[in-house]
Amino acid sequence: MGGSISIPLEKVDPGLAWSPWEPDKANPFDLKWAGHLYRRATLGVGLDKVRSAVDVGFEATLGEILQGEVGAANDYYTRERMALKMFEERQKMPPENQDPFELQVWWFAILLNSMHPLREKMTLFWHNHFCSSIAKVKNGKLMLLQNMLLRKYALSKFGPFLQAMTADPALLIYLDSNDNKKGNPNENYAREIMELFSLGVGNYTEQDIREAARAFTGWHTEGEEFYFNGREHDRGIKKFLGKEGNWKGDDVVRIILQRPAVADFIVRKMYRFFVSEIDPPPALLAALADSFRRNNYDIAALVSTILRSRLFFSDHAYRKRIKSPVEFVIGTVKTFMFGDWPVPENALVTKLEAMGQLIMAPPNVKGWPGGTAWLNTSTILARHNFTYVAASGFWPENTPNGSFLDRIVPEEEKKETSSDDPPRWEEEPDPPGKTDVATYIRNLKIRDPKLIVDRLLELLLQGPVSEKAHQALIAFLGEGKPEGRYHSIRVRDTAHAIMTMPEYQLA
Repeated sequence: MGGSISIPLEKVDPGLAWSPWEPDKANPFDLKWAGHLYRRATLGVGLDKVRSAVDVGFEATLGEILQGEVGAANDYYTRERMALKMFEERQKMPPENQDPFELQVWWFAILLNSMHPLREKMTLFWHNHFCSSIAKVKNGKLMLLQNMLLRKYALSKFGPFLQAMTADPALLIYLDSNDNKKGNPNENYAREIMELFSLGVGNYTEQDIREAARAFTGWHTEGEEFYFNGREHDRGIKKFLGKEGNWKGDDVVRIILQRPAVADFIVRKMYRFFVSEIDPPPALLAALADSFRRNNYDIAALVSTILRSRLFFSDHAYRKRIKSPVEFVIGTVKTFMFGDWPVPENALVTKLEAMGQLIMAPPNVKGWPGGTAWLNTSTILARHNFTYVAASGFWPENTPNGSFLDRIVPEEEKKETSSDDPPRWEEEPDPPGKTDVATYIRNLKIRDPKLIVDRLLELLLQGPVSEKAHQALIAFLGEGKPEGRYHSIRVRDTAHAIMTMPEYQLA
């Protein structure tokens, strides 16, 4: 099967699809598949890391991805303790001075620098599953504690994870659980725990929602802690999902986890996150869900099965997902790390918002829908502007409001009025070599336009483009036979052109 499935997905045997992929001479673990693995299992890496993966082989690479680097746990612990200390200091300030932007930048830095990028990507996945927004919670420390909880369980067992989330203060505040009282139940949390967190629409009734809401009465917060308010708890008999008893919230979760639909629901979301946004045949998901149930909802085992599967390394998965803004931005930053340089984390968080994904602030309880919803006139422009900056090599200073678009030059300023009057943008000094794609190409000591384009495609895509696009890039780079700094400018423009192509939008 390898990377060459030629039959329709409906005809693929599920057992074969999820069996381990074994690279061979016909379908080797090369730059294409190593790049694919890193784009899906992490938030992106530089070309040197992809090449290293090819050198050490598939099993060693996947093992490191699944386990993370040595010391990752201590690194997380240190970063989380520092953040908690920061918020303890912030609590001494009046609320209007407790800027949530610091928390967003803190998490962005972890997403960018994580020693266990798969765990961090899964933390992002669960942030979009158990949705809460700082805009409503209005408490940075509670959002930080939730982030820590998501990270703790990101690759653990889903049962204890769901149980832990029912007592998460940020989530309870976000879903109005403090208003859920005996005699006047608020149904928000009861509805979402089934619709969005565990079962999916169609696997419960409105009566089940009402009974679950009664079970969650008194599920409140006090300060920064979960608090079971016994005075406001309905102690009457409830009939929930066919089971009758004097249920509390913990019982609701326990009964939910006994339903087969839980595995089906989680596996479908995981498939879209790691494999493809094109819905698969039901039999494929059914086989994966059965495995998930047999493994007692082991998230790490599920992810491992997906990432080592034959289906994952096939054309049915390759370039079948649109990059989220977080993937797009972090992957681009890592691509242009030709050396150590100060990453402008503050400005990059601002760019995430322009692209439609401000972390810690999903749009609603359903989260970011993803897929084609990432791309519209505004967000595509934001992506193009961002990649222009990346290709130029001139990154902004790390300021909160930043100057991220300072290097974006209006098109009219780029038009030459005469050969003796070059536009202002061509008069700027060369960017630092540590961020300059033209310096990277120059160091390779190649001049042939085709070879340069091939190296740029290797750097940015680790995979092919259409022959028509390939020839157009070569013609553009070589037009007029530019020399000196004009050749460097053309190389940067060619890199930018590649990053505006559909292929670069895909993970």
